[in-house]
Amino acid sequence: MKRSTHSKDALPRSLTPRVRASIVPLILAIGASCGDAPISFGLLDKPAVPAAPHSTSGLRLDSAELRALGGHDVALGARVMIAADSADAESVPESAVSIRDTSVAGIDGEGMLYALGVGRTWVTWSTEGAADSSLLTVADEDPVPDQLTYVAPVAPKATVDVRYPVGRARGVPIGKSVKVAAGGNLQNALDDAQPGDEIILASGATFTGNYVLPAKQGAGSDWIIVRAEVVGVAAGTRMTPAQAASAARIVTPNQNPALRTANGARRWRLVGFQVEHAPNAVYNYGIIVLGVGDERSVELQPSDIVLDRMYVHGSPSAGNSRCVAFNGRSLAVIDSWLSECHAKGNDAQGICGWNGGGPFLIENNYIEGSGQAIMFGGADPVITNVSPSDITIRHNYLYKPLSWGNGVWTVKAAFELKHGKRVLFEGNVIENHWIDAQTGFAILFQTLADNNTSWAWTTVQDVMVRNNVIKNSTGGADIAGRAAYGGGPMPTNPTARIVVVNNLWQDVGRDPINGEAGRIFMLLVDHRNVSLVNNTVTLNGTAFHAILMDGLPASGTTIAKNVFPNSEYGFYGTSLGIGTNALNGFVPGAVVVHNVIPGQQASLYPDNNFFPISGPAPNGTTAELVCQQVKAWLTTASLPAGIGADCEVLELAVKNVMTSAR
Repeated sequence: MKRSTHSKDALPRSLTPRVRASIVPLILAIGASCGDAPISFGLLDKPAVPAAPHSTSGLRLDSAELRALGGHDVALGARVMIAADSADAESVPESAVSIRDTSVAGIDGEGMLYALGVGRTWVTWSTEGAADSSLLTVADEDPVPDQLTYVAPVAPKATVDVRYPVGRARGVPIGKSVKVAAGGNLQNALDDAQPGDEIILASGATFTGNYVLPAKQGAGSDWIIVRAEVVGVAAGTRMTPAQAASAARIVTPNQNPALRTANGARRWRLVGFQVEHAPNAVYNYGIIVLGVGDERSVELQPSDIVLDRMYVHGSPSAGNSRCVAFNGRSLAVIDSWLSECHAKGNDAQGICGWNGGGPFLIENNYIEGSGQAIMFGGADPVITNVSPSDITIRHNYLYKPLSWGNGVWTVKAAFELKHGKRVLFEGNVIENHWIDAQTGFAILFQTLADNNTSWAWTTVQDVMVRNNVIKNSTGGADIAGRAAYGGGPMPTNPTARIVVVNNLWQDVGRDPINGEAGRIFMLLVDHRNVSLVNNTVTLNGTAFHAILMDGLPASGTTIAKNVFPNSEYGFYGTSLGIGTNALNGFVPGAVVVHNVIPGQQASLYPDNNFFPISGPAPNGTTAELVCQQVKAWLTTASLPAGIGADCEVLELAVKNVMTSAR
């Protein structure tokens, strides 16, 4: 096989020769980084998006190169040649290689792997009855181009292994298989199961009650699988209510969970069935509870629990606190459908965790939550120095039905962090959000000590919000430094290192229920190193504020290359007015450049920003079309390149998020 002739002088020597020879040419890395930085390949010219992966007759991939993918980080935009020589005995056919998340990487018909999006994904392959895998990490140390610098968040340091247990995936029995028919004793089956066993729930069966996933003494590395007799969708495809209709269901008729973990439960995988709160039942405090949240040691917490292609739903008429509680270690919800997670008079979440250290993975799900679709924190952890950490939230559709408006259920944010560290929120779509129990922001980050017990370690830090679409919302994002309920000690460490980059905020700035004007961003109370960069915000109308600022002065703020809609007060600070005065008072020393702020008076703002009379007025029906229409408007307005969201990257990141297919 011919090797690349590109220079490899700048490449790390830890890479295999073929990987070293196949990375595209490098250009100078820019920007700042902090924490444990990945191997730096520098910034790369954006690659052309390859054709969709496909099987090419005769193409074989090098097993050693596939294994090497897990040994180092690959830079965003890199191309790695993994094709094998035809005579190479250590090779596998391309058709035997699978990439779980094709928004992270893809393989073209010539055996070239493309690093398409920041994140982690499993690359798996099998040959001659054996299976193998690598965890591929695609890293980007500087998502802000053109010499703009900022303090980058530390990326999640770990993820959850969601590969299907190898033997079961190939149909090779490890332990015994037990089928529980309608009327059978499900709890006995759960109690009797041993690592490696499989429990099969008969199609159409209903199990009413409150069931426990027990801990197993001496449990090794094998999993216990509880699955539907027929799983309605293939692995990697999101479950839907229609496809789960004939699957077994576990129903709670009361306030207790339909399923919960016992202290120390680990290595359970739930696949393809329904878990629900009975219609017209009493209020429920959690439909699936992975850790109740009061465990006082990590050994008592659940670990290695995966919800895979599940349909979890509340009662249409009765309230519940949440569909899934997430208090443990190595917990994941993937390819699932969570709906009717709602309450009146208090918060309710699709998924919520507050007393577990992670890592956590929430990927390729449909999630409804009246209070929040996804939330970490809000209640103090009871284990000292434990913080929800290493959280990856990717490719989810977070949706609030408009029928929940006008006080039907209590609405707050869609994605909320009151305590969380090293968080990646990427490639998601948030749709519908309005003023109710909060002021209408779809995203809310605020370090919060709840009962005055965890103020010394509670914090929101190192959060990347990238390549998402937020649509039809009163407000965009509210980022606040810190707060304490009940007048107790303020958290020691305020919200810090938050980057919001390359997102489309479509029809944001007006309440979809009552039509009231809203705010795009709100920055409050001594936050540190918050960066708003390359965001495109659209609104056919006028928002109240583009950015509202208040509270103690913050530091390290960057506001750059954003496109805002028309707003009445632009960048506004309480009691300080509009523009530079507000910025100097609340975010002193901020970098504020190359923003499009329509309808505002240029003399009131820092230099090197742009003030057209009116902003873009796209009429596209899809996010992709809206983004392209704004780009065309920027060109027509003779504004510099590189402002606003990168439409091609955004489109790739959210591809198929709103459908059931990956």
